[in-house]
Amino acid sequence: MKAPVGFLGTLWSFFSFLPIFFLLLILGLVKAAIIGPVALGIIVIGNSAVIIGLWIAHFLYTYYCVARTKRLGFVLKIVVLVLLPVPLVLWPVIGIGGSLLGGFGYGFFAPLLATFEVAGENVNDKFYHCFADGCLSIIKGSCTVVCDFTDFCFHSYFSYMDELCENGPSRRKADGCGVSKIAEVACW
Repeated sequence: MKAPVGFLGTLWSFFSFLPIFFLLLILGLVKAAIIGPVALGIIVIGNSAVIIGLWIAHFLYTYYCVARTKRLGFVLKIVVLVLLPVPLVLWPVIGIGGSLLGGFGYGFFAPLLATFEVAGENVNDKFYHCFADGCLSIIKGSCTVVCDFTDFCFHSYFSYMDELCENGPSRRKADGCGVSKIAEVACW
């Protein structure tokens, strides 16, 4: 297909593409209205179950690790132990609110964008993919989000807290990159 030449050719190309754009937009909005609530439900219910189910374990283990660590001095440890309930109590509220917002964004925008990606080049059977893309893949992606979040909350969080407890005071020697060496390199 030849590219349009001149202002009128460009204007004609723009107006001839508008019906296709609006049809794809309507199709994407319909797919988002159908798939979005399913994705939202999977993400919110899954992440909320993980947050609420592990909240007591996170609360107690965080206190245990902060009280046991040798990385913090006595005064800082007391201040942290006194102030720690604020983020630990807010964690379920912020986590569930973030899951709600993220689930809505993923459930609404991913099917919409998947519809428009089909209009690009290198896609065979574009008519089928306009309808199919962004349906099952969004539901699988929602399950992947919940699995990744569960993995972080169940495994990685406790690993980070174990690392906080096990290591002694951080007294590592600097790598030898002092101010004199930086000045020496800058003047060179």
